Amino acid sequence: MKILEEVTVKKITYIAVICCFLLVICTNSYGTLIRYNLTALGGSQFEYEYTVTNDSLIIPIEEFTIWFDVHLYDNLVITTEEPLASQWDEIILKKTGFELPMGYDAKSLTGGIQPLQVVSGFSVKFDWFGTGIPGSQYYEIVNPSTFVTIDSGYTVLVPEPATLLLLGFGTLAFRTKRRL
Repeated sequence: MKILEEVTVKKITYIAVICCFLLVICTNSYGTLIRYNLTALGGSQFEYEYTVTNDSLIIPIEEFTIWFDVHLYDNLVITTEEPLASQWDEIILKKTGFELPMGYDAKSLTGGIQPLQVVSGFSVKFDWFGTGIPGSQYYEIVNPSTFVTIDSGYTVLVPEPATLLLLGFGTLAFRTKRRL
C-alpha cells in the first residue's frame, strides 16, 4: 500500500510540474497576443518592447493601442527602430487632465500584421512612478476605419529564458529521479 501511495504522489507531482511548464509556455493562447520585454534604463526610467502576434483574427491587425495609467507612467517616448518605425504611424496619446489614460497607438502604413504573423520591435521609453517594476497593460486592437475595438486584452511578460530553463531542468530531474 505504501508503494502505491508513493507512486501516486510522484505521478501527481509530475503532472503538476508539466502543467506549470505548459502554463508558462502557453500563457494567453487565446485572443491576440501582445508580449512585452521590460528593460530598466536606470533610476525610474524603463522601456517596454512589444511583440504582437495575430493568432486569433482572420483579418490583419492594422492598428492597436496600449494604455498607460496616468498615475504610474509619464514622459512616454517612442523608441521603435527602423525598418519597423517607417512601416507604422506611431503616436503617444498624451495626458488630458481628465484622468483618462495615456496611450501608445500604432497604425500600419503597409497592410498590418497578417493572420498568424508575429511582429517584434515596437518600443516605448517612460518614467515609472509605481512601486516595484512596471507590469502588464491593457490593449485594444482597433479597426482604423470605424475606430471599433475588435479585440482586447492584457500584455504578457515574455518569460525569461532562465525561467524556462529552470522549469525544463526541474522536469528532467524529476523524470531522472523517477527512473531510479
